[in-house]
Amino acid sequence: MKSNPHPAGFAWIIYFLLYRVMRYRYTEVIQNLSRSFPEKSYGEIRRTAIDFYRHFSRLFAEMPLMMTMPRRHIGRRLTLHNASLIEDYQAQGRPVIVMLGHYGNWECLSMLPALLRCPVYGVFKPLSNRFFDRLMKRIRSRFGLQLLTMEEAPRYLLQRRLPPGAYVFVADQSPPQGKHVVDFLHQPTPVITGTERLAKAVDAAVVYAVIRRQEGYCWEMSFSLITDQPATEAPFEITRIFNARLEQDICQSPAYWLWTHRRWKKNLRS
Repeated sequence: MKSNPHPAGFAWIIYFLLYRVMRYRYTEVIQNLSRSFPEKSYGEIRRTAIDFYRHFSRLFAEMPLMMTMPRRHIGRRLTLHNASLIEDYQAQGRPVIVMLGHYGNWECLSMLPALLRCPVYGVFKPLSNRFFDRLMKRIRSRFGLQLLTMEEAPRYLLQRRLPPGAYVFVADQSPPQGKHVVDFLHQPTPVITGTERLAKAVDAAVVYAVIRRQEGYCWEMSFSLITDQPATEAPFEITRIFNARLEQDICQSPAYWLWTHRRWKKNLRS
């Protein structure tokens, strides 16, 4: 599908405002990149930062498309690789927990119900701004994605009378308390472990997902198995594998991760 010139022009305006005028969280972006890639020169870090702001701006420009795109165009915007991995477990009556990071375009999750032959639940953290929270809920639920908060998800999964489905967690959030720490992008990083505990409690297959940009405003979501025997995994092994795969994807294309996020609020080395 060819790129629409209007989103491209809108993306350039957003980029100009965020990067050139507002310098939106520029210090955090440079610091995060520098600490994550200590082997890179300042020039390389700055070029990656510019690429990130361009990518970030394009995500904003895609929001009107997400609000107006007809259902029949979803297959053009998003293609799935290895989707049968999820559908096979669903056919066996098992829930599937899908873990992904703030990489690529995680808002593509809203299109999954139109492409997968099973119920899809998106687990999100509510936004602090009420207007944007309502807007994002409207966009995310437009094609049938059922929204759950972090607090609601365990109750839904633990109620076994519900039909099996795919429960999608954006799992690179900062935990309220850093009880478990992994080495992630050369830094000790507190990570959430609730997704792993939930998978073990309900015997859910755990799948890693990554979303990569294709030509224009099109995306591909790929799935790979982390484990289908969560109870047999060592403590925090599922969490470790998820973060290792996410780190690998970030290192391949750094500009596509959310570098404005204050991921390392505290220096755990001190």
